[in-house]
Amino acid sequence: MYKRILFTLVLSVISYSFSLGQDSTAVLPLEEEVDASNPLSKGLNAYQIGRFKPNKVELQNIVNYTTSKWFIRAAVDYTKPYDGQVYYGSSSFMVSRVFDFAKNNENWKVQTGFGVVVSNSRVNGNAIGVNFVGVQMNQKWKFVELFTYQSNGTIEAQYGAYYKFTPNGNWEIRTHPRMLFNTQTGVHEIPVGIGLGHTVRSKAFTSYIYCEPEYDLYNNEYIIYSGIKFIF
Repeated sequence: MYKRILFTLVLSVISYSFSLGQDSTAVLPLEEEVDASNPLSKGLNAYQIGRFKPNKVELQNIVNYTTSKWFIRAAVDYTKPYDGQVYYGSSSFMVSRVFDFAKNNENWKVQTGFGVVVSNSRVNGNAIGVNFVGVQMNQKWKFVELFTYQSNGTIEAQYGAYYKFTPNGNWEIRTHPRMLFNTQTGVHEIPVGIGLGHTVRSKAFTSYIYCEPEYDLYNNEYIIYSGIKFIF
């Protein structure tokens, strides 16, 4: 188990080192810069996320498409036990209407979205629900919220905080746990953690790599939460 976690961390360090070699030093104004860790960044975004737990890794593929008014997300979750075969977990499709607030504020950008979500779960079956997404950011700080409540009694709550600690803003300290509550099965996840995120910019696309060690307060286990995101 620990060898696998160590191997993941080593790969993350290698990825960060490789990315650092391609780092951009330009600093763009808030309204022009593509903020890679912002879920409401305009355009097409694709994620691969992994949550490495003691006995398994939970994988998630996400595709977002965001315009000035709409946020659309499709996701598929699947699980790979370290000593077993990959199996399907769930899939979901979300649409939110996005509103821009604080338009006259030169320092802060505030976006809020409300919408619906439909999903299929291996455990809970089909469901429909509501969602909320919010982002508040300035040149250094960013706060992110994502909340869904569905008819099968499942709740997802994400609360993120990011701080850019380099002049070009491409490195940041982050905490963005994903809390899950399942009122049907009584299985919950309440992780807390802190990690690093790094942005790599090119003419064709922007990528974002992160690694965030966490501890699940409900299940008393450690998690390595890592992923990569591409913005086109």
